[in-house]
Amino acid sequence: MDIKHITSDSLRRLLSLTDKKAQLIKAVSDVEDQIAKALQGAATTTREVVEAVTPKSVKKGKKRKKSKGAKPGGLKGRILDLLEAAGDEGVRVRDIAKQLASKPANIAVWFSTTGKNLTKKVEPGRYAIQGAGKAAATAKPKAAKKTRKAKKKSGISPEGRAKLAANMKARWAARKAAKPAKKGFKLPKKA
Repeated sequence: MDIKHITSDSLRRLLSLTDKKAQLIKAVSDVEDQIAKALQGAATTTREVVEAVTPKSVKKGKKRKKSKGAKPGGLKGRILDLLEAAGDEGVRVRDIAKQLASKPANIAVWFSTTGKNLTKKVEPGRYAIQGAGKAAATAKPKAAKKTRKAKKKSGISPEGRAKLAANMKARWAARKAAKPAKKGFKLPKKA
């Protein structure tokens, strides 16, 4: 803005906007004082109020510890112990989560993935151990005996494949014999 071209109207407008700005700044400081009084004088600025209200996990600079979590497979044993103690009635996911100090969502995911073949669903949100007990749940299935004949590839038995290969060889040999032999490239004679 060029100072030479300031009119009295634009100067009045600037003064009124400056007054409004001062009023708003005063109103913000009043609100900050009221918030500080509500928090019993613990915080005096907006930044301190926000920090006081913000959970620790959200605050800047907080990172997850490297040693967070348990060893792999520990949850399985603890859940199976609880299910075995409950018997055929089963246990609710919510109750398991409370006893293991875990989130119910984590326990529910365990049942739908790792525990899928080890447990049975008694009713929505309630699971019981499958079979005779923990020993049955932790036992590995026995390997099936391999008594099958040679595996077929693409629906053809090994004998059929050998017969097909012999027929193809005979057909190509017949085609090759029917065509005249091509003469090779000859270099021109030197003069």
